[in-house]
Amino acid sequence: MAWSWDAFDFHSVTLSYPDLMAQFDRSLEQLTLAVTLTLMTRPVGGAIFGILSDRYGRKWPFVANCVLLIVFVLATGFCNTYEQFVAVRAFFGCAMGGIYGNAAATSLEDCPEESRGLMSGIYQSGFPLGYVLAVIFYKAFHNTPHHWRALFWFGSAVPVLLIIYRLCLDETDAWDERKRFRSQRASMGGVRIEVGSAIRRHWLLLLYLVFLCMGMMYLVSYFPRCVKKIVLIENSLMEPKISIHSYSDTSIDI
Repeated sequence: MAWSWDAFDFHSVTLSYPDLMAQFDRSLEQLTLAVTLTLMTRPVGGAIFGILSDRYGRKWPFVANCVLLIVFVLATGFCNTYEQFVAVRAFFGCAMGGIYGNAAATSLEDCPEESRGLMSGIYQSGFPLGYVLAVIFYKAFHNTPHHWRALFWFGSAVPVLLIIYRLCLDETDAWDERKRFRSQRASMGGVRIEVGSAIRRHWLLLLYLVFLCMGMMYLVSYFPRCVKKIVLIENSLMEPKISIHSYSDTSIDI
């Protein structure tokens, strides 16, 4: 659910493009800067909260991450200028990036090895589910007095439930086992050793996954634009031409 709502907050912007263009008097190309910055700052949040969750556990970094989500999504609904909107969405990217890794580790690291493939697929389906929910609630709030702002205000409320739910859960067994290994080393030393060892042993697989995700995101982002261009081209080709005949027996095709 955390990953689904992460996607909900992300797609709330893309669905609200017409309203945001009117609100900030900016073109679509200018508004996409906010989405670009969101995606650029995601790795920063993933690295920060990944380190924190490996050092201090899955629970409290997740709670802190959700608090940041609440702040930045709520702030999005109160933006009055284009500059404010772009800045807030850039900070939101850090919070968005932190959710994915922490939620994935919490969901999967205690699963039996034979079921991790299935469970990871179910987990990944949370992103399109978030998009579907964003579409539904965008339609629900579109005709309200506050339009797009109400969508973000609503989006900031759900992470409160995620915080309450996470506080009721214990740390994962896998993290508790690794905690004993790290406790033998000072401060962050155990985390650095474990991360370094994982990179050395699995660097080729890690590189493959990076390029795989890059390709997937490229297709997901580029395909809708291709479809839009194809539809526009087909519509332009299907437009009937109107011949205007002048008194000089010449015709002009429109």
